[in-house]
Amino acid sequence: MVKMPTRLSDSSALRRPSFWKLVWHLPKLIRLVGRLLRDSRVPIFGKIVFALSIVYLFSPIDLIPDFILPIIGYMDDLAIVLAGLRFLLRQTPTNVLEEHLAQIG
Repeated sequence: MVKMPTRLSDSSALRRPSFWKLVWHLPKLIRLVGRLLRDSRVPIFGKIVFALSIVYLFSPIDLIPDFILPIIGYMDDLAIVLAGLRFLLRQTPTNVLEEHLAQIG
């Protein structure tokens, strides 16, 4: 069984995970994001950027329309959401991330 790191200092946390590991950890990642969005120690700007990336996902206005270039159109949506997520995680203090990762398990 693949174990999600509980400390950011773990060497395994620094390696790029495979696609299937990301899929496996998706439920934990969703819980982590939910917890971070409710935590007052996380900077509001990081929360806003992530929320705007989610709004873009459901917006009828796209950089690359999904119906014209289906695969590429969905990839730009995914890229923007992942960029928003990355920004949120980088804005969050390390000790807060580690605390939430430990509580999620």
